[in-house]
Amino acid sequence: MRHLTEQETRAAVQEALDTLPVEILSELEGVAVIVEDRHPDGLMGIYDPRGGLRRIVIFREANPTREEVKRTVWHEVGHYFGMDEAQIARLGYG
Repeated sequence: MRHLTEQETRAAVQEALDTLPVEILSELEGVAVIVEDRHPDGLMGIYDPRGGLRRIVIFREANPTREEVKRTVWHEVGHYFGMDEAQIARLGYG
């Protein structure tokens, strides 16, 4: 299976963010959304608030399609807002 390039993944992340309501986007101000190649444990994404730096990391190799990238971005945004896995799954992004 062909993986998205870093540029394609970044574009898909931006598209996912652009589809969020303005009210949610305004709450994400100051949250960095970055793309890395892979997570050692195979995670698709992670919300990482470590050390006061709030960031969402999307792992390119675990998200082979634009739709997966979008789903992962929305999943991690849910974690940013304090949702657990069960709550996110009920919304269809688990």
